Amino acid sequence: MGEFDHEAAIAHTSTHLRSLGVSAQAGNLANAAAVGITEFVWRNGPIEDAHAGARGRRNKLHDGVMFARNTWVYHQALEAVTSSQPYALLDFEACLLDRDLVWPGTSGTLTQFGYGALGEIKKHTKKAINYLMALQRRFPHEEFLVLAALNGLLGADDHFGMPAWEGRVHAAMNRLRGQDPTFVERLKTEYKIDFGELLSQAPPVVHSDLPEVERALLNAPYELGAEALDWFAWNPVLDRDL
Repeated sequence: MGEFDHEAAIAHTSTHLRSLGVSAQAGNLANAAAVGITEFVWRNGPIEDAHAGARGRRNKLHDGVMFARNTWVYHQALEAVTSSQPYALLDFEACLLDRDLVWPGTSGTLTQFGYGALGEIKKHTKKAINYLMALQRRFPHEEFLVLAALNGLLGADDHFGMPAWEGRVHAAMNRLRGQDPTFVERLKTEYKIDFGELLSQAPPVVHSDLPEVERALLNAPYELGAEALDWFAWNPVLDRDL
């Protein structure tokens, strides 16, 4: 197997990013890079294995905790790739691996949530950061950001931090405000889900302060707290395809 063709990847990824409304000219390339770094360094690593199955239940690492953590990690990644400090990625690494830091939006730490996989998480994170730093040294900043963004495009291109996320949130707000009867009917007829029953299970903030829900989902979902986010995780309300 030949060496990975970074130049071809830069060209291809740049074209695809532009089709999504992402470019240096648009001012959101760093955001896409932060999404990709979150996927590469954190989201698609041993923490996901720790989240799945009995270990995740035992460690209380539920979907809401993952939602909160992933969106918080994105902000740390964005800070790292927009920093003028030469070793910002190492600071990012230290932040991710801090075992005593209470994860924003939760009451737990890496020690609690990652119990049983802490060694694997550390090894994966350090290896990923070393790779990113090698890319950062080798390529001009804009090309490095494109390569960093590549990993985000392997998942959903409408994750938090990508342009399409805003549309998902606005659609969800219309649904929660009762302004999308087509969605309600489709849930009922095609998915056998009663919207009223679904809404009755929503966290209190959904019923009391939708503007705050919208603000947080657009800017920093972890500020809603993991328990509230657990309702939104995998919820058809936030599904772009419904």
